[in-house]
Amino acid sequence: MDHSHAAVPFAPPWFLRPGTMEILACVVTALVYLGTLAFGFVYDDVLQIFQSPALHGWRYLPQYFTSDVLAALHPGAGGNYYRPLLLLWLRLNYVLFGPEPAGWHAATVLCHLLATFLVFQVVERVTSDRMVAFTAALLFGVHPAHIESVAWISGVSDPLMSCFLLGSLLAFFAWRRSAKVATAVYSLVLFGLALLSKETAAVLPLLIFVAVLVESQPAGVLQPAMRRFGLAIRESAPYVLVVLFYLLVRSRALHGFSHPAISLSWARMFLTWPAVLWFYARHLLLPTGLSEFYSLNYRDHATGSGFWLPLALLAILLLAGWFSIRALFQGGAAQRSAAWFAVALIVLPLLPVLDLPSLTVGDIVHDRYLYLPSVGYVLLIALSLREIERHLPSFHTISFSLAGASLVALGFAVLAVTQQPQWANDIQLYTRGLESAPDNLTVRDNLANALLAANQPQRAIPMYLEVLQRSPGFWRSNYNLGLAYYKTGNSAGAEDYLEKAIKIDRGDSDEFIYLAVVELQLKKFPEAAENARQAIARNPQARGYHFILGLIGEAQGDRNAAIAAFMTEANEHPENTAAITELQKIEEAPASPRP
Repeated sequence: MDHSHAAVPFAPPWFLRPGTMEILACVVTALVYLGTLAFGFVYDDVLQIFQSPALHGWRYLPQYFTSDVLAALHPGAGGNYYRPLLLLWLRLNYVLFGPEPAGWHAATVLCHLLATFLVFQVVERVTSDRMVAFTAALLFGVHPAHIESVAWISGVSDPLMSCFLLGSLLAFFAWRRSAKVATAVYSLVLFGLALLSKETAAVLPLLIFVAVLVESQPAGVLQPAMRRFGLAIRESAPYVLVVLFYLLVRSRALHGFSHPAISLSWARMFLTWPAVLWFYARHLLLPTGLSEFYSLNYRDHATGSGFWLPLALLAILLLAGWFSIRALFQGGAAQRSAAWFAVALIVLPLLPVLDLPSLTVGDIVHDRYLYLPSVGYVLLIALSLREIERHLPSFHTISFSLAGASLVALGFAVLAVTQQPQWANDIQLYTRGLESAPDNLTVRDNLANALLAANQPQRAIPMYLEVLQRSPGFWRSNYNLGLAYYKTGNSAGAEDYLEKAIKIDRGDSDEFIYLAVVELQLKKFPEAAENARQAIARNPQARGYHFILGLIGEAQGDRNAAIAAFMTEANEHPENTAAITELQKIEEAPASPRP
């Protein structure tokens, strides 16, 4: 896609200096997300970062590449997310910043800035037009759909993956010009790193195929369609081989190709797809009312509002897009080629979100899935503004594309700044979540957890009870209400609800260890010891489990069992100073004489 370089009419001289546009796009983006540096750890940040042993020592590094992303928390549970580089990123942040969230947020914003810079580079390479590249990078940087990926620490997987993928795509274009083997290898290596960051990167071979297939031909040269098709296959083939190797490694690490979260028939998926795709189209076009949680769920019937309306809206949008591209770019093959590549950038990265069985039940749409598709969307906007500018009378005294980009960016920036505070803390996040998904019991339960963490049990406990009134078998609220009663000193109530949680689902190790602690308080030592052993059997490497077992042995007067448990804890988790202290205390104390 080698286009002739186009000047920017009526632009100020300083704007045209080398490097100015790239820097300006990144600076504006940084200003939009500057407020996130004051945000805390939210949602499952604490779970992934502080409760996961995998981030607390380099000895877990090999496990990053041989298991799913949550294996350290839920050994043997099976998962669909093989993202070793995400774990490595989080580990490096843990080493650098520890429990201070500002550093984590700064690193995430920097990752987004790098992605914004790479969008500029890729678009400039595709269009040879720096104004188009500036518009695309600026709108990408401030698009509100990226709030989730930038303001949420654990949402960094999409920016991280996109940086590697855009870098790989940029190196691919460079290889096509230089034919240097080293550049091709560099592109393939970056692609491999993208795959190890997030699975969505697997669409890159298709993007390369489309890029080669639709590229404009030099003047006087017209390649037959079959020849271009063969060229597209040949140049995307090495990337396909990387994907196949990745799938082999991933399948071995996850002990299977996929572990569906729910069994869905093809009929239900087909009925749900229009609503899902319209959700993403709407949030690209008009990113308002954003949240981490939405009420969109599976469709069982072809209803008017749930199936036919979104299907009709999608059809109208596709037809409008088709005719707009043909009408707007009918005079320029190069621009039309770039426009169709932009369409591929929108559509292809959204294909993985149609695999509904692999997504969390009842939680099937998220704005973070728009991170990479938005590159295609902003490229279309940039191309359209530039093409309209070419058809305007020459007496205009300001660049239409620059003015249009500034206005759209201003609107996006306002929407981004005003909607990102929901990510400041858990209470705000889940309060907004209840507004957007009022029937989501998990959100209500999470809000109760946040209130409890903020030392507001008088507000949290009634919310748990409200959830259980709606759904008595809801495991999360039985478990969390048990924890709430434990933290507020109601041991009998804690025992009751933790036992109910275990009856519903015996797979979680923490419910057993907390029940063991409660029974230790109630002086039910045999029951406490058994539940501690049940917890350890489910998660042998969990921090603190053997320490609790040691306390139980100590309370029972079983000195040898207590020493063995404390010693195991100290060996497994040398940072647990409480276990080391207890071990020293019990070893220094004289042994009780046998009766």
